[in-house]
Amino acid sequence: MVHVEIRPAASLQVKTLMRGQQPEIGVRVYAQPGGGGCCGGGGGAVKFGMAFAKPRADDEIVRSDGFSVLIDPTSTKFVDGAVIDYVESLSESGFKITNPTLPEPDEGGKAGGCTSCGESSASGGGCGCG
Repeated sequence: MVHVEIRPAASLQVKTLMRGQQPEIGVRVYAQPGGGGCCGGGGGAVKFGMAFAKPRADDEIVRSDGFSVLIDPTSTKFVDGAVIDYVESLSESGFKITNPTLPEPDEGGKAGGCTSCGESSASGGGCGCG
């Protein structure tokens, strides 16, 4: 089972945005590897996103505070352990998803220290691309 922490501010914001939605609609949380090299484009380890959606047969579903969080199979390993928050400050505003359980990018910007696509290493190689 996937573990996702949804902070109170994020939960309140989701529930506000979901008012008037059909009961089967949930919040899809997805992840895309963003490291360099084999993982394709960008310099960060993983990029997260959210959208309202209907559940699919292969989704992992996490129930939280009256709504469902939907996670597709390819995002599961990146979303497991994630923290979803909602922030409002002078420098940023909106949902913020982080996952402290994921390895940091190595010096080349490659997620989890992958040195070649699909290779396994002690620092989390493979980066989900193989």
